[in-house]
Amino acid sequence: MIEFDNIYEQYKNMVYHLAISYLKNPIDAEDIVQNVFLKLHKNLKKITSEEYLKNWLIKVTINECKTNLFSYYKRKVRLFINNEEESIKANSHNNDVLHSIFLLPKQDRLIIHLYYYENYKVKEIANILNMKETTVKQRLFRNREKLKDILKEE
Repeated sequence: MIEFDNIYEQYKNMVYHLAISYLKNPIDAEDIVQNVFLKLHKNLKKITSEEYLKNWLIKVTINECKTNLFSYYKRKVRLFINNEEESIKANSHNNDVLHSIFLLPKQDRLIIHLYYYENYKVKEIANILNMKETTVKQRLFRNREKLKDILKEE
């Protein structure tokens, strides 16, 4: 069994980038990383393989992001920065591609992130997100076109 510290060092960036692509907020993404690895620490004995570990981390990260978005605090308290896109621009260091990805809907951002940044295959993404492979392929195609249009405009 791999030690927790090694797992944390190996996967913390993956969890953070997945959370930030879902939430569009680096502070919340850092909270998600902490929550995910706390849950991993509690469930470490249940992890049977490296592949299972990575899939488990992705699923738990997505669930934590959903919980964060629908929390009472998020629904009732307004943040000082109301415009999410202004927050993204400030935190993405003017990265046009990253900014363009943040303009996509959440589910589409996840698919793009898993495909391009985590190098998952369409079949694996479909399994992780409980979708049909054809749906994942269609969304990838559609979002590539959207990203081309957005980048051309900028």
